[in-house]
Amino acid sequence: MGNKILIILAFCLAASTVFAQKEPYVLGADISWMQQRENERVKYYRGNQEGDLLSILKGVGFNYIRLRIFVDPKAKDPNVPNDASGWNPYPYSAAGYCGLDSTIKVAKRVKAAGMKFLLDFHYSDTWADPGKQYKPVSWQSLNSVALLSDKVRSYTKESLQKFKEAEVLPDMVQVGNEVVHGMIHPEGKNNGDAFARLVLAGINGVKDVEPNIKIMMHTINSENPLNWLNILKSNLNKIEANAANKIDVIGLSYYPKWHGNVDSLKRVMTAISKNHNIKIVVAEYADFHREVNDAVYNLPENEGLGTFAWEPQEFSGDDSKPLFDWTNNARRSNARLELYPKMVIDYGLTSSSSSLASSSSRASSSSARSSSSIQISSSSADEPSSSSNMESSSSAEDITPVLIHSLEKNIEGTRIYFDGSRVLIKKTLSNGKVRIFDLKGDER
Repeated sequence: MGNKILIILAFCLAASTVFAQKEPYVLGADISWMQQRENERVKYYRGNQEGDLLSILKGVGFNYIRLRIFVDPKAKDPNVPNDASGWNPYPYSAAGYCGLDSTIKVAKRVKAAGMKFLLDFHYSDTWADPGKQYKPVSWQSLNSVALLSDKVRSYTKESLQKFKEAEVLPDMVQVGNEVVHGMIHPEGKNNGDAFARLVLAGINGVKDVEPNIKIMMHTINSENPLNWLNILKSNLNKIEANAANKIDVIGLSYYPKWHGNVDSLKRVMTAISKNHNIKIVVAEYADFHREVNDAVYNLPENEGLGTFAWEPQEFSGDDSKPLFDWTNNARRSNARLELYPKMVIDYGLTSSSSSLASSSSRASSSSARSSSSIQISSSSADEPSSSSNMESSSSAEDITPVLIHSLEKNIEGTRIYFDGSRVLIKKTLSNGKVRIFDLKGDER
């Protein structure tokens, strides 16, 4: 068994000199409501097994968490009226949920779980979306783009400095939320010069703290996202030479009720991919979980970075289909959650959770559980079939982290990856057909 592992390791290390490294596909979720719900005594279950929400999500393959942040979620704006249903967006949270301090607390849990972290700046005290981008109450006296730009940069920098001091810097930052119609209205309304100046201020605030944090711009899967991106990048470059190159990722919200079928999403992403060298993410989705991920994963040139399910334990509006169902004061997983372990295998991801091998039926039993080991099976012709649990903390199995980071190699239609138990080679032929082999040359 040990020789088998060393052979695999040697193969992967040799391949790393030839094959270009592909960034692992993102299976993400926005779970910003989690902290509030836990304090309200809400419990989470996968099948019949109660567990921490982060552990449950990691157990089925999620590897990235998105958290929203408001300037002052306790603030009230008396000038904003109730909507037709009597709801008012102020205050977002009298307890301060999704403010700086509470978000840092959740970020610590995300990082401790070994997951990556996307921070979503709304630049508002409450919800920012296509229909509303309210200026923070404490910024009301800043009535020029110049003053607001200075504030956006300093606020972004100071906030991220706090995350840095807590040793939980985000891996990616959103400069604004669903900013298809600009942000911080009225000064930054629509996709013009003023909006671009606010965006650049936010980007530079991030870079002031850590230049390597990825920058995402977030719009929606309608109203011509390609044209929106073209205009924004052009305006950024007019303000500062090559400023548009600071954007690493374009994020799209996709809800079928508002944004059409999955084919519409594919057309939008393909158009962006053909016109821009940029990573593409579906930053919010709540339905067609497998179809959406397949659409992103199959984008050409590895431009599909991944997805973030929108509050999959919480949200059921807009005809969405979440991954958990509400029962009294509990959130219980449904069959849609069990789509994700299969995605992990099909997308060539690896996980530190043996529960990825669990089927839906196993997850529904009380014995379903998550562990921190990875299972590697021996299947050579001259030795009996066996398996070994390799704990990531044990000294002899320091091979495991190398395997996890090495088994995702791509070049000219050939992909080498680890499916959770063995190394596979996936070859796309000139006729478009796909063949998959293991290291012995046996075809799957």
